[in-house]
Amino acid sequence: MPSWRRPPGAPDPDAEDDSGREEAPRSVAEAEEEVARAEARADEARARLARLQQAWALESPGADDTDKIYAGDADEFGPLSEMPYRRQLPKFQRPGPKAIALAAAFGVIGASLGGSVFMELEHRALVREQHRAAEFAAAAREGVTKLMSINANHAREDIQRALDDSTGDLRDQLLRTGVALAQQVEESQISTRVIVDATAVESTTNDSGIVLVAARSDNLYPDDANRPMKSWRISVHLSREGGQLRMAKVEFLQ
Repeated sequence: MPSWRRPPGAPDPDAEDDSGREEAPRSVAEAEEEVARAEARADEARARLARLQQAWALESPGADDTDKIYAGDADEFGPLSEMPYRRQLPKFQRPGPKAIALAAAFGVIGASLGGSVFMELEHRALVREQHRAAEFAAAAREGVTKLMSINANHAREDIQRALDDSTGDLRDQLLRTGVALAQQVEESQISTRVIVDATAVESTTNDSGIVLVAARSDNLYPDDANRPMKSWRISVHLSREGGQLRMAKVEFLQ
């Protein structure tokens, strides 16, 4: 029986088996070497991360102790995905020159506005007080003129006008003596004329006040004889009644 022979150039199966057995160990060694290199890179990365975390902790000395991460043996930190995350707190920054200048400008503006508002309120209060003083002074001037100026030809009408512009004690006094005074003037035919020289407001509120009045009076006799004028200093008490200032009391100081 003829023996089987391998054709020239054909691969030897036994040789292939030996080659495969020789290459397999080399592949395992390379894989182990690759794994070692990967572990070394991982260790290096973990160590680097630990150093960075330590540097962050040194930059924030006031941070809470629970937020600090200390560098140590790289083996203490497990895989990178399991490394703890440190929350970095915002640092306080001192305001710069521009911010300080802006704050100072706002402070000056606020103070100026506050001063302007205060001055405006003071001005309005002063204007109201001046207006009220002028109102009381005018009422006192008019009241004294009506009260002391009596014409013998229409004495009753003059006294009635004075009565209409009075209130309180003065009104009660005119009601008691007004008729008799009118008859006396009509019988004597002596008229009285009053000139108010000056007024000075002593005190006022919204509804009452006291005004000092300086006045002069002269009497007109039927024979037109000249008589010296008399000077008067009068304290007039005024009260607001029905929206109108009326004389409530009159005191002759001189």
